[in-house]
Amino acid sequence: MNGLASTRWKSEQAHGHWLGLIDQAILAAETAELELSRQGGSDPSQQRKASGSYYTPADVAGHFWDLFFRHHRICDLNSLLTFISSTELVEPSAGSGMFVFSFLKKAALLGATPESLANLRFHVVDINLAALRFFSENLREIERALGVGFDGIGPDQSDFLEWVNTSAFTNVVFVGNPPFVANPRGARWRNLYADFVEAMLSYRGIKGVSLIVPLSVCFSRDYADLRAAVRTAGMGISASSYDNIPDYLFKAGKPDSTNTNRANSQRCTILNLGGPDPMLREASPLLSWLTAERPTLLSTVPTFRPFSNDDPSGQIPRPASDALADYMHDASDARPFRTFLSKIGKPVFSVGGVARNYIGIRDYEAAGAGCIPIKTHSEEERGLVLQILSSKLFYDYWRTYGDGFHVTVDLIERFPVTDTLARRLESNVNLARQVWACRGSFAKEKLNSGRVIRSYDFRAAFEKA
Repeated sequence: MNGLASTRWKSEQAHGHWLGLIDQAILAAETAELELSRQGGSDPSQQRKASGSYYTPADVAGHFWDLFFRHHRICDLNSLLTFISSTELVEPSAGSGMFVFSFLKKAALLGATPESLANLRFHVVDINLAALRFFSENLREIERALGVGFDGIGPDQSDFLEWVNTSAFTNVVFVGNPPFVANPRGARWRNLYADFVEAMLSYRGIKGVSLIVPLSVCFSRDYADLRAAVRTAGMGISASSYDNIPDYLFKAGKPDSTNTNRANSQRCTILNLGGPDPMLREASPLLSWLTAERPTLLSTVPTFRPFSNDDPSGQIPRPASDALADYMHDASDARPFRTFLSKIGKPVFSVGGVARNYIGIRDYEAAGAGCIPIKTHSEEERGLVLQILSSKLFYDYWRTYGDGFHVTVDLIERFPVTDTLARRLESNVNLARQVWACRGSFAKEKLNSGRVIRSYDFRAAFEKA
C-alpha cells in the first residue's frame, strides 16, 4: 500500500470510528429516554415526566434533521460549516440529547470531522438534571475516545421559558421537540408547546425555529393567533404533517403522564421557520403509512406544495393533491358551499361526522350526534350537493383543511364552489338522481357501539363525471 492509499485508508477508518461512536450515543440516548422520563421522585427539577416531555425515536430525529438541512439548503460540507459558523442552536427540552447526537451524525455523513465541528454551538436546555447528566457523560465518552473537545456544546439546567428571558444570543435557531402538556385553565394557550413557540418567535436574536409540534398548530382555532405570528415573523415556512393511523411517529405512549401526545393522539407537524427564502410557503399533505413503510417514510423527503400566505382559512394547509392546490388558487371569487344549502325543510341526507378514506353519505334518520343533516332548496341542488360532497376534490379539501378525523359543518359550508365546477355538476343532475335511487349498491356498513351504521361511498359513481 503506497503512502496516499495508506493515508486514505486511515482517514476512512477514523471516519468510520467517529460514526460508530455517534451511533452508540444515539442508541444509548434512545434506550435511556423512557427511563429518564420517570426519574426524579417529587422534585420537579429532576422529574421529566412532570414537564410533559416526550422522547424522540432515533429515526424521527434523523428525519427531522433531513428536513432541517433541506430547509436551510445545507447540502454539502462547505454549506454546513458556513451555517454553523454563524448560528447558535438551542434545544429547549433536550432530554438525553437525541437531537444533538443525530445532528452530529448528519454532519458526519456530509463529511464533517470532529475537528471541523469545533465551532459548533449547541445550547442544550432542560429542566431535568438527570437527563442533562446522562447527556453530558455520553458526549464526554465521545470526546475521550476521539481526543477532542466539543466546547461549544453545553448543557443548561433551566426552565426554557425563563432561559429565553435571561439569555442574549444572536442568530439563534431553536430546534427539537418541546413538551406537549395541557396548560391550566385561563392560560393564554391551551398547550405548553404554544408558549414555547411564542417565546421563540419573540426572542430578539431569532434566526429560525424548527420543532416537532402537535398538528393543532396548523388548524386549531385555539392557535389562530400563533399562526398569525408565524406568518408575520418574516421567515420562510415549511411544514410536514404526520397522521397517527395506522402507524405513528412516536413508538410508545406515556399514559401515566400529563403529556397530551399519547399513543392514541400523535398527529404531529415538523415545522421549519427561517432559511434563506423568507417568502417560502410550503407544506406536505397529512401523511399516513403502514408500519412496514416507516423506514421509507422517514428516509424520504415528503411532497411539498406551495400555499398562499393569505389563505382565507388562516391555517397552515396540508395540501392533499395538486388538483386541490390548483383549484384553491383559482377559487378567490367562488361561492361558499353554504349558499347551496337550505336552513329550512327536511334533510335530504346526512354526512357522517367522522371520515377516513371517504366522506360518508347517509340516509337521514333523526337529529343526533355523529351526523350532519343536509338540506337543499330543490332536487336539482340536491344532485349538485351530493356530487360535491362525494367528490375527490371535496375529500382532498377535507384532508387539506380538516383535522384528519372530523367532518364539521363549518368545513362543509366554507368549501368554495367555482362557477366552472357548478356548471359541470349541474349537467350531471340526472346521473346524481340515478345514483341516489340505486344507493344501496354503494353501501358500506360497520358496527359502532352495537349499532350498524350504513354509509354510502359514492366515489366510483361520480369519479368520471
